[in-house]
Amino acid sequence: MEYYNIEKSLTAAKNDCAAGVIGTSVTLTATANQFVSTVSVADANAKAEAWLAANAQAYANNAGTCRATAWRGANPSCVIEPTTTLSAFNYMVVRYKWALGAGVDFDTYTGIINTGTSLDKKWMGWNHDFDNEIPKNTSAENSYIMWAGDNRNANGVESCMVNFSKITNDYPTLNTIQVRMAGSWYTSLGTGNIDVEITTYKDGKMVKSGYDIINVGGTQVDQKTFSKSVRIQGQNLHKNIESVTNIGYITYTKDSSTGKIVIQY
Repeated sequence: MEYYNIEKSLTAAKNDCAAGVIGTSVTLTATANQFVSTVSVADANAKAEAWLAANAQAYANNAGTCRATAWRGANPSCVIEPTTTLSAFNYMVVRYKWALGAGVDFDTYTGIINTGTSLDKKWMGWNHDFDNEIPKNTSAENSYIMWAGDNRNANGVESCMVNFSKITNDYPTLNTIQVRMAGSWYTSLGTGNIDVEITTYKDGKMVKSGYDIINVGGTQVDQKTFSKSVRIQGQNLHKNIESVTNIGYITYTKDSSTGKIVIQY
């Protein structure tokens, strides 16, 4: 008897760009039925996962692009990016990306605000005392919000996922849901320049993968990238979001399943 894998994906960022330049993220997919096993479906899935692990980085380096970061304005805190509108979606992943020279060990403060529920101001990120997901120890599919983990490197990505399907299902009286983004550097500060990549998905399910959270079986709807200069560094900032750099806000509207992004410079 033959068994076949289900669809699986793995996202990797192009990592062969020059210093000061960020590589875009690329997703490699093992399509359903690509791998066969005479043992079990789990064995076929393991073959798919092994293939992804062996090939995702090379695929990202070949298919990805290099993007220089930038910042806006002589006094960046005084400039507000025009509102960006997002088409209908269920899930959102905010990826904070930095290249060599920007700084070491970026820390995110990403959380839900202004809902009047117990979800408010429970920041995802290192040492905020709210664990890596809400509720604690749940999968991405069953989390309201999730952080993929602490990337302490001199270049890389940290990711946070917001599951608007679960929030609107469990809190049906909420008409809008707002997310605040903020950040700082823990170890050292260089240029401070990061890219904030906001990607939305419709349907499927969300799965944690390394420092990323990916969508399996659904459709990517929008991907917007904004440059931001984060000029605050310190090792005792994690308990006070007002002491770090405010990046911006995302507002989700339940009735239309759409959203708006405002990045503050």
